[in-house]
Amino acid sequence: MKTIISTFLLAIVLFSSCGTVKDVQEPEYRSIRDVRLIKADLLQTTAGVDLVYYNPNDFGVQLSNAKGDVYIDNAYFGRFDLDNKVQVKKHSEFVLPIVFKLDNIGAIKNQKDIYKKKEALVRIEGMVRVKKSGFSKEIPIKFEGTQNIERFRTLVSR
Repeated sequence: MKTIISTFLLAIVLFSSCGTVKDVQEPEYRSIRDVRLIKADLLQTTAGVDLVYYNPNDFGVQLSNAKGDVYIDNAYFGRFDLDNKVQVKKHSEFVLPIVFKLDNIGAIKNQKDIYKKKEALVRIEGMVRVKKSGFSKEIPIKFEGTQNIERFRTLVSR
């Protein structure tokens, strides 16, 4: 029992050293780079995408096991996964090398709309596992914003 209490107290001290909850800032999205085709099938296209973010916090964490769905103009376009562990250092940029699985049927249905636009509303919903000092927690990922989608057109047209 004493070990459980001391472990719990250690966890509180470690997480409180990261600052209070209100002091924690979300990572800042910077850019998309290196969109690459991995595999193209009839029903699904797999692509690699590097997302660049900046960590404005006074602490680093490790990210792993991120998964979620991607919507463009509120139409389902596919799913993303992050299988690699990513070390996020304090006050620095970091790259998330995600694998995106594009639903070709959904892309074909909405292809006309994509080719007409340079930008579209991109919505991402998912979960990521965050680890710090041996403790981990799953937190939700929610992003919605207008993005330049020209780099993704080649994935839809292949």
